[in-house]
Amino acid sequence: MSPAETVAGQELRIGEVAAMTGVTTRTLRYYEEIGLISPCSRLGGGQERRYTEATVARVRRIRELQEVLGAGLSEIRDALLAEDRMLALRQAYRRSTSRAGQAKVLREAVEVAERQLAQIQRRQDQLGTLRQELEERRSRHLQRLAELEGGP
Repeated sequence: MSPAETVAGQELRIGEVAAMTGVTTRTLRYYEEIGLISPCSRLGGGQERRYTEATVARVRRIRELQEVLGAGLSEIRDALLAEDRMLALRQAYRRSTSRAGQAKVLREAVEVAERQLAQIQRRQDQLGTLRQELEERRSRHLQRLAELEGGP
């Protein structure tokens, strides 16, 4: 069965996950080593890793965060932990039967969201600084080019 034909709920081999997500098996092992993903089970004395569709989604999210944020794996780990916490808080909110309990959950959710927003703001500030430096450099180059082309 090819990765595209994988049945939902079926455990996947590491090579199948790699093919479905566009990363190498080495990358998947590294993600596991640093705690970004974990296999749902191991077969053959722990040698053969098995993963779920949730792992595929998580690896795709890691790749998306790398591309969108230009973030390193430590920042991505923080973002994923925040997303995991938000999911747990959503579940806690739904289970809560008291307004006070729900309010407590919402306060924590706001704190988590604020930390995520601060991370994005830091990245935007860094990109803004880089953009300004490049625009200034381009301007100097254009000015020098105009002098060269218009000069004697």
